This record gives sequence, C-alpha cells and structure tokens, in this order.
Amino acid sequence: MEIKNIKGIGYGLLAFGLLFILFSVYSMYSVYTGAEAAPSVIQMDGVKLSLPTGPGIPPMETELISGKESSTMTNMGLWFILMTFVASAGGRIGGLGVKLVRDIKVEVKNEG
Repeated sequence: MEIKNIKGIGYGLLAFGLLFILFSVYSMYSVYTGAEAAPSVIQMDGVKLSLPTGPGIPPMETELISGKESSTMTNMGLWFILMTFVASAGGRIGGLGVKLVRDIKVEVKNEG
C-alpha cells in the first residue's frame, strides 16, 4: 500500500474513534441531565419492609424504594457501563489511527 493510502486510513480511523468518544460523552450527558431517558432494560419491583406493630395488629408495610426508581438507577448504571465501553473502543480505534498517521523514521548505523 502507498503511504498516502495508509495515512488516509489513519485519519479516517482517528475521526471514527473521536466520533465514538463524542457520541458516548454526549449520550451520557443527555441521560444524566434528564434530557433523555436511559434505555429501559431492567424492570424491578419496589423494595418493601414490614414493620412490626402491637399484638393482634397486622404488620405495617412501608416501601423503601419504588420499583420505578430502582429500575431507573439500574438502567442508568448499565448505560454508563455501555457508554464507557463505547468511549474505550473509540480511544482504541483512534489510537490505531494515530499510529498509522505517525511517520516512522529508521536510522541505520554502520558499525565497524
């Protein structure tokens, strides 16, 4: 391959990697500021606690956290993990592009 073709591929990979990183940062920002909702992957039930009462009275049940809130927190955590993976992949792809763009200089020393 020609050096110009390799450098073109390198710049393309660098741009592609930067787009991955920017997409993941924008997506996390929009989810965590409330502009968009995290994709709903997991639906959870609420967490309830039975409080003891006096004799002959049924125990009181109170809800510690609602199912909607626990689902939202879990889905946001999963979204964070996914977007961290996407940003990491973008960094790796961009790193490959930088390696292809960089000039390689070889010096040969004649010993003797």
